[in-house]
Amino acid sequence: MIKKIVAGNQQAARVIIERYKAHVFKVAYSVIQDHNKAEDIAQETFLKMMDALPSYRGPGFKTWHSKIAFRKALDEQRKDKRRPEDPVSLDFDRAPLDDESVEQQVVAKETEEKIQVAIEALPENYRGVVKAYYIDEQSYQEIGKHFDLAEKTVEMKLYRARKWMKKHWRREDFT
Repeated sequence: MIKKIVAGNQQAARVIIERYKAHVFKVAYSVIQDHNKAEDIAQETFLKMMDALPSYRGPGFKTWHSKIAFRKALDEQRKDKRRPEDPVSLDFDRAPLDDESVEQQVVAKETEEKIQVAIEALPENYRGVVKAYYIDEQSYQEIGKHFDLAEKTVEMKLYRARKWMKKHWRREDFT
């Protein structure tokens, strides 16, 4: 079957894809835990597999293409972790909406005050970059210039600050 695919037989390629698509999807999904991304990874796996088939040597075809799927899923997972988070909009100086009740306005104001107090309680080495990123909505580059830090250092401080917040803050503290 592999020789037929390498020779250009499209039908043989379809047979291989049909035979292994569920397995490749399961491998990708087991890593990425996202249905749509797992489908994309499965497609990329088959494309990579077709390109690499001429160099395939020997037994273990299922293991071979499973490794391709697994590596593709890991790459996608790493890529997702590297993407910077979008800044959270904490609009402290916002005007109340017309249809917003007085109670909602008071609750929103109290929440804003709790967030301000919580930010002030952050360890000092995180406080400045957190304010600059989330409140002032500055980029890593702008924060780096302001605090005389490398962009990677800013990124790391924000990462560690988020980790600290997850450990020390609870959602109930702000509601």
